[in-house]
Amino acid sequence: MQKFLMAAVAAISLSAAAGSALADDWSGLYGGVTVGAQVDPERKVQTVGTAGFRTLTPTIAPTQLSPKLEGTTFGLVAGYNFTTDGALIWGVEGDVSGGGDQKQASFSGAPIAGLAPAGITTSARKEYGVRGSLRGRLGTVVNDTILIYGTGGLAVAEVKTKASVVANGAPTVAWTGTKKDTLTGWTAGVGAEFKLGERITLRGEYLYTDLGKSRVTAAGNSTVRGIAALNGIDYVARTEYKGGEVRLGVLTSF
Repeated sequence: MQKFLMAAVAAISLSAAAGSALADDWSGLYGGVTVGAQVDPERKVQTVGTAGFRTLTPTIAPTQLSPKLEGTTFGLVAGYNFTTDGALIWGVEGDVSGGGDQKQASFSGAPIAGLAPAGITTSARKEYGVRGSLRGRLGTVVNDTILIYGTGGLAVAEVKTKASVVANGAPTVAWTGTKKDTLTGWTAGVGAEFKLGERITLRGEYLYTDLGKSRVTAAGNSTVRGIAALNGIDYVARTEYKGGEVRLGVLTSF
């Protein structure tokens, strides 16, 4: 990822040094809409506690689950471009987006003698809510109709991590937990814009975002607490919210 971004910055610098262009045509305020798809998001939800669950063999309880994150995202974007005497353009941009599909992952394990004769099912789910970013942009006009750029800055997102464990054949013996977080991290990427008219541009963009980690505890219900061998044993899982996104957008200048 770092090599890719460094190569993109180098390409922008070389293009700007090759000659000037009509950078003034790209200056000013703009806004628009985007549609995208997640690319290789982090899926792993790891079992990290408590000790009672961590000592179970992988045939009974998983060391990790991998719920799917996919689907289409939608967003709004706005920014301002500044120009230089040559082909370089720099500016600031903000966006807000949502959407995408999240699917639960589950694992049904082997029996636990005396406690769960039919085994237990462990499940996890990751959800993105509203997310946004505030980024700087640096680019160069290749000619009067094409702009290529690199971008990076602050990222924020609402996320929700869910985990549950239930005894197969005894659904009243269950552990459930939901953790909502507002995570902050960083985002960086590259993109290109193509003029379709005097005020309309078409954009293609890739962003990689790292928002850090979230941790959820699935606590046992009253039935679990009433079983001496299970009382005090909870299921704890940890996951990271990071990955790429490809976006297409239509923008208009004001």
